[in-house]
Amino acid sequence: MPSSPGQDSQDQQDQSQNNHTHNKVYSGSVFMLITRLSIKSIGIVSSIFLARLLTPEDFGLVAITVAIYAFIELFGALALGTALIQQKTNNIDDYNSAWTFNVLFGMVAALCLVLIAPLVASFYQDDRLQDVLYIMAFVSGLSGLHNIGVVNFQRDLNFRKELQLQLVPKVISFVITLGLAFVLRNYWALVLGVLSNKLVVVIYSYIMHPYRPRICFKSFNKLFKFSRWLLLNNVVYFINDKVSQLMVGKMLSPSALGFLSLSQEIGQLPTSHIALPINKATFPVYARFQDNQIELKKAYLNTTALTASLTIPFSIGIAMVSPLLVAVLLGDQWLSMVPLLQLLALANMFFSVTSNNSYVYLASGKPHISFFINFSRLAVFFALFIPLLDYNGLIGIGQARLGSTLLMVFIVQAIVIRFLKLPIADLLRAFIRPVLAGLTMALAVWAVQSSVSVAIPLLQLLLETLTGVLSYSLVTLLIWHLQGYPKGFEHNIFSRLRLKNFPPKSGSSLP
Repeated sequence: MPSSPGQDSQDQQDQSQNNHTHNKVYSGSVFMLITRLSIKSIGIVSSIFLARLLTPEDFGLVAITVAIYAFIELFGALALGTALIQQKTNNIDDYNSAWTFNVLFGMVAALCLVLIAPLVASFYQDDRLQDVLYIMAFVSGLSGLHNIGVVNFQRDLNFRKELQLQLVPKVISFVITLGLAFVLRNYWALVLGVLSNKLVVVIYSYIMHPYRPRICFKSFNKLFKFSRWLLLNNVVYFINDKVSQLMVGKMLSPSALGFLSLSQEIGQLPTSHIALPINKATFPVYARFQDNQIELKKAYLNTTALTASLTIPFSIGIAMVSPLLVAVLLGDQWLSMVPLLQLLALANMFFSVTSNNSYVYLASGKPHISFFINFSRLAVFFALFIPLLDYNGLIGIGQARLGSTLLMVFIVQAIVIRFLKLPIADLLRAFIRPVLAGLTMALAVWAVQSSVSVAIPLLQLLLETLTGVLSYSLVTLLIWHLQGYPKGFEHNIFSRLRLKNFPPKSGSSLP
C-alpha cells in the first residue's frame, strides 16, 4: 500500500533528525577531543616538569594511595550519571536521588580511608602513606558533593559546556600543582595537587549549572537496576588496572611502580584522551537510537572508523619514538621504562579500537554484556600477568597486557558483530585505511631511524614525528581516493572545510 503524503513527510522529518543526530557524533567527538587533548596537553606539560622535579619513588608512593583510594571509591561507582543519560526521561527525584547517594557514599568512603590508613602504612612499611591517605579521605568526601546537574551537558549534547567544565578546573589545578612542586620538591606536591583539583571541580560544577540538588531517596531503586552492572564493571576495571599496580608496589618496589604508573599514563593516551572522549560523545547518540538498530549500526561503524583513524597512528607513534620521547621529555632517570612503554602503547591500540563496543551495550540497556566481556578480559590478563611478573619482572606486565588484549580483540569484535547483526565486510571497511596507513607509517619512521641521525635529540624526535604524521596522512588519503571517497572520517573533514572536489561516489558510503 502506498504511503500517504503525511507519512512521507513524517519519514523525511525523522530521517532528517537522524542525520542531524549522526552529525552530532562528529561535532560532539571534536569537542570532546578538544577537551581531552587540551587537558592532556596540560597534563603532559605537568608530568614533564614533575618528572624532572620529583623522583620515581615519589610517583610510586602516590600511585599506591591513589590505587587504594580508587578501591574504596569503586564500591560507590554506580555511574548514576550514566544511568541518567541512558534513560529516555528523568524527573527531579532521579537527579536528587543520584546526588544523595554520591554524598552519602563520599562520607562513608572518607571514613574507611581514615580507618585503614595505619594498616596500609604498616603493610608497605612506610609511615608516609598514612598521612597521604588522610588527605585522600578528604578528597573522597569532596567528590560526593559534585553537582549532578552537569550530567545534562552530555545528555543534551552540549559539548561546549562540557569542554569548559573540564578545562577550566584543570588549568587552575595545574598551576597550583606546579607551584607546589617548585616549592616542596617531594610527593606532597602531587597529593595536594589532587586535593586542589577536586576542590576546584566541585566548586566549578555549581558555577556552571544552576541546578541545586536536595536530599532524596525516591528513585534510587530505579537507578540501581541499571547501575548495578556498571558497579560490577568498575570492580573489574579496578582489579585489572589498580590491583596489578599494588602488586608491583609490594613485590618489586615503589620505584618500579613509579615506572609503571608513568608508562601507563603515556601508553594509555590513545584510550584515555582520544577513544574515551569519542565514546562519551557518542553514548548519548547511541541512547537515542537504542530502539532503531539500523541507525545504531550506522552510528557504531562511523564511530569505529573515527576512533581507529586517530588511535592507531597515535599508538604506533608512541611505540616507535618512545626511546627519544622518554630521553628528551622525562630525562635519563626514566629510560629503563622504554620497553614497558612500547608494549603498553601497542596493547592500548588494540583496546582503544574496541572500547566503544561497551557503550553500544550500555545504550541498549544491556550492561551485563559489557560486564561479562570485561570479566573475561580480566581473567585472561591475570592468567598471564602473575607468571610473567615473576619471570620477567616489570616488563612482564607489558607482555601480559599486550598478550591478553590480542587474545580478546577477536572475541570482543565477534560479540558486537552478532549483537548488531553487522556484516563483517562493513566492519573491515572501517579499519582498512587506518591499518594500512599505520603499518606504512611504522615502516617510514623505522627507515628514518635507520638512515638519519641528528646530533640534537629533540630535532631527531621532531623529524621522526613529522615523518609519521606525513606518511600516515598521505597513505590514508591515497586509499580514500582509490576507494572512491567514501563517507566517513576523511569525508567529514573535507566537507567541513568546504572542499567540494571530493564528493562520495554512488554506493561507496560507509553504512
